[in-house]
Amino acid sequence: MRTALESVAAYGSVSYGLLAPERLRAVLLGDVASPAERVQIHQALTETPPYRLATLARELAISSADLDRRVEQLFGHRLEETTPWTRPSA
Repeated sequence: MRTALESVAAYGSVSYGLLAPERLRAVLLGDVASPAERVQIHQALTETPPYRLATLARELAISSADLDRRVEQLFGHRLEETTPWTRPSA
């Protein structure tokens, strides 16, 4: 069974090349992301259900609020605005 980190990294590897779990961890914990990694990480987060992102935060030993703040630093908007799972339908 995959860890949440591995699952989220796999989502980020679908369209734009391999996103290594170790690199995803590093960026989510504060490393600078390259432009390519930003695209991969955005895809990873938008395609991961919220419950799995909560598990990811626990695996990274950070709170969901910390993960949300990091997403806002990376993309300029909060996690709930990034994931289609939490956006209201039109």
